[in-house]
Amino acid sequence: MNALLQSCIYLKAVLPLMEDLVAYDEEAAAAIAGENLVLQFEVKGGPIAHLDIGGGKIRHGIGPHPRPDVRLTFKSPELLNRLFEGEDVRPGIRKGFTHIGFLTKKFPRLSERLSYHLEGEGQKAQGPEADRFLVTLGLHAMLAGMATVANDDPLLAETAAETPPGTLLVKVLPDGPFGSVAKAAGGEFISTFGQPVAHPNAVMEFDDLSVARRLIEGHLSAVVAIGTGEVRIRGNLPLVEKINIFLNRFSKLMAR
Repeated sequence: MNALLQSCIYLKAVLPLMEDLVAYDEEAAAAIAGENLVLQFEVKGGPIAHLDIGGGKIRHGIGPHPRPDVRLTFKSPELLNRLFEGEDVRPGIRKGFTHIGFLTKKFPRLSERLSYHLEGEGQKAQGPEADRFLVTLGLHAMLAGMATVANDDPLLAETAAETPPGTLLVKVLPDGPFGSVAKAAGGEFISTFGQPVAHPNAVMEFDDLSVARRLIEGHLSAVVAIGTGEVRIRGNLPLVEKINIFLNRFSKLMAR
């Protein structure tokens, strides 16, 4: 994977998971308790994203925030990638020296807790709450990842251009989680999570949390699940077929 694409995936598909993390993980929630700031990540010549932290919640946004409290700048995509891979990297700080304590002590704790659930012992958690949380992380990353590679992967530029405009709603029955990935009329791909979709052009449904978790974790083949009826797809099939290409590409990139 080229470094620029990797930095896009980190900022647009991995960083959003901080939203879900603090809603579930008590240690992560404690790390942002009482905090009120906007933390912005900027890659020179590359992607920009921000986290709006306040009220015990985190909201992720792609692109610059109008009033960031902290601006972390990276001279190259490689530098940002090394940070997300756990190396001791020190970015430039254009703004926000008064928040050094948060940057050096609390934000690393958030990163540790996210890694714990994505790659560590948290993956072994069982029970309805754990199923919902891990499916939420996986589905959120999957939707944001599909939009990211559609927008930013040069190898998929032709496929992206050929994709018809429309929205694919992905949901877990009976009551979520759910989200969407869409190609807007202007050609940009956008993902949402937990936001209502009034008139989707296509729908992908998982029978329940167990099916979704097994598929996300690679213990269930999508082809098999569709064959057994545990996963159902309806609507604009050309849209689904193109989006499935983005999903396969994102899955392969994350498996490296």
